[in-house]
Amino acid sequence: MENPINENNMNENEKEFLFFYMQQTWEEMRHLENLRERVSVLILTITSVLAGFVVQQEFTSDTKLIIWFIIILGVIGIFMGLKIFQIHQMGQNRLYKWNEYLESKCGDSPKILELRKEADGKTKKDFKLVSKIPHNFFWTAIFGFIIIIGIIMLTMIKKPEPLNSNSNDIKDKSKIDLPIQTDKVSNKKLDTISKSK
Repeated sequence: MENPINENNMNENEKEFLFFYMQQTWEEMRHLENLRERVSVLILTITSVLAGFVVQQEFTSDTKLIIWFIIILGVIGIFMGLKIFQIHQMGQNRLYKWNEYLESKCGDSPKILELRKEADGKTKKDFKLVSKIPHNFFWTAIFGFIIIIGIIMLTMIKKPEPLNSNSNDIKDKSKIDLPIQTDKVSNKKLDTISKSK
């Protein structure tokens, strides 16, 4: 079977480089997907543990720092997801360009990209609603949900109860005055004893 690539337009070294680079890009894209999944699971696990601890402590004021840490984890997750998606799309756009170049070297009437467009069109037709949602939407939504939960938890923190100043002042005065009075009495007794001697 003859190679459909036009040998006059693409030399052997260029073909090997193109196929190698395309394969390497696909592997990098799969690695990025796995990386996003692992980091997302890690952030969700840490968030769940911290949120459970805050609930167990009944939203005391001491847990405010932990709740802020939960919110920061959500923000980090959003930016991490967007960055990984940006790198993933860079690889995808490279593959599109390489496919176009490869097809341009495959004779007078190549069908590679045409068949791919037909397959993509059929998929979009079968899944009209879902196909309009961006690839990274759900990852961003998950981390956004973490931020919302953190903000709600901040509003649920119990404020410290104010002390009753009137009753405390009375108690404190009685405690302070009593020792002073007893000291005066004891001093008078000492004076009388010394005079009698």
